[in-house]
Amino acid sequence: MRIVSKVSSSLLASSLAILGLVSTSGSAFAQNYQNWYPRSITPPNGYQYPCALTALPDNLQGVPVSDRQFINHIYSLILKALQAKMVMLSALNGSSGFSAAYATYYSQIAALRAKILAEPTPGGLETFRAQVVSAIDNQCTFFDKAQKMRQQGTSFEDVMQVPEGRTASQMLMAAWNEMAKRYPSWSPEVKDSIYHHLCALDLF
Repeated sequence: MRIVSKVSSSLLASSLAILGLVSTSGSAFAQNYQNWYPRSITPPNGYQYPCALTALPDNLQGVPVSDRQFINHIYSLILKALQAKMVMLSALNGSSGFSAAYATYYSQIAALRAKILAEPTPGGLETFRAQVVSAIDNQCTFFDKAQKMRQQGTSFEDVMQVPEGRTASQMLMAAWNEMAKRYPSWSPEVKDSIYHHLCALDLF
């Protein structure tokens, strides 16, 4: 019995060691990418998010390992895009400085758009990426038209009717549907965060 016990203990120790190696290897593989997501999602000074935005969870539970780099990187860029949108939308509702605000916004958005297009995209996520880019492009067109109209004295309420704004919203809803379809087993925390990133990017 003592010999069996020693053998059993030895086998158990070996099994735990192997499991430890597998776990370590799996963890390393799961995080084998540069984390772009910021430690803090505090909005720009003086601003508030338009919805209950929560930080993207580190573990991305329910998202396949092969998709995690893309999701981490894309939603880091979406976070920056929605913050730029907030500042531009606020400027549009001001009384002056529309052209300067748009120039800053455009510079930021063009750089973010280029990074989104450059990010390696897992098979099956091409449609989602195209929808996000389309939403950003339509918002950019919206702000360009809107800031020119504001310079001419058009009210904020009227410029919000520029059609590209609604088109951008439709693209964001389509992007959300792509996410929900691809990740049916995602955790509630991941689902909530992804939804509110896309929600906060919306104009309405």
